[in-house]
Amino acid sequence: MKKCFYLILIILLVISCNTNDNDSQPNQESFDFYKGMDLSFLPEIESNGVVFKDENNQNIIDNYAYLKSRGVNIVRIRLWINNTSGLYNLNFVKDQALKAKAQGMDFLLDFHYSDTWADPGSQDTPSVWATQNITSMTESIKNYSQNVLQELVLQNTPPAIVQIGNETNNGMLWPLGQIYSSSGENWDNYIQLTKAAIEGVLLASPESQIMIHHAGIEGADYFYEQLISRNVNFDIAGLSYYPWWHNNDIDFIENQLITLSSDISQKIMIVETAYPFTLNWDDNTNNIVGLQNQLISTYPATPAGQRTFMLRIHNMLKNLPNDKGLGYCYWAPDWVAHHTGSSSQTSGSSWENLALFNFNYEANTALEIYELD
Repeated sequence: MKKCFYLILIILLVISCNTNDNDSQPNQESFDFYKGMDLSFLPEIESNGVVFKDENNQNIIDNYAYLKSRGVNIVRIRLWINNTSGLYNLNFVKDQALKAKAQGMDFLLDFHYSDTWADPGSQDTPSVWATQNITSMTESIKNYSQNVLQELVLQNTPPAIVQIGNETNNGMLWPLGQIYSSSGENWDNYIQLTKAAIEGVLLASPESQIMIHHAGIEGADYFYEQLISRNVNFDIAGLSYYPWWHNNDIDFIENQLITLSSDISQKIMIVETAYPFTLNWDDNTNNIVGLQNQLISTYPATPAGQRTFMLRIHNMLKNLPNDKGLGYCYWAPDWVAHHTGSSSQTSGSSWENLALFNFNYEANTALEIYELD
């Protein structure tokens, strides 16, 4: 009888320990629709002493926890290879991934495959690969992608989504991976590098979904057609949509999205977007958006106009045919002009009037859209 008693006691203790271990882990949900933000600037903004305020004008103690409470369920973080200022490196990404996991959010890794900003006008090869030919660079991007994902898997923060390059309309890793040049189109190197990067990611993190990112919705059909016809294995078409760069006729844009959703089998996500809450400014840095003709005519640059724009984005993705819409990410909602000393001293931001917090760091009403199903 004693032996039986002790055996039962041991079993109960084991069950109790396992239960406690599980309780200590964050409650990771499964998301069918993403309502996200790119929070890559946030650590820098916080380190400069900015204290954001919630919708009740109360100081936000933990920005990740607050945003999760408003409905944000995925965080996008950019990764540079070897920036001279040490910005956005792997350790930075790992720290942000842990913060997202602690709140039960998913994590979207944005590979730039550069030492600095990568976009349709600039895709600089990182210095460590600068002298490589296409064969050695293919091996490098595969190994690098695999190593990054292994590091993230080891700390139990594998990304739900991995973005293979940033706004790769004209390829990446120029000049080798450039698609368009004076001699015409050459997809071969870009496709080879992209496939190698995807292979590296999936070797380390086979559950991660693969995104290919195109800036703008017009022309995206041709871009993805080229990838699909060349057997690139990806799950998500990631798009940027900024009205001042990518057409401010939003009805036309919605029709383009509907057409794209029927042309490709992949899910669709607007992975970068933003809209101004004012055309005024809070510093001496020129803002990217400051003119009426940059706006959608029916959406003024007001807090209400910003909210209405985000509601339209939400509904466009949510209502795509065949549930093709995977969600959206707001780019740099935290990139405010932050005061470093007296009220006249600021660290400038060209995005200050596009943030989701106003010039007093108070939450804008556009955040309400994240609370929608």
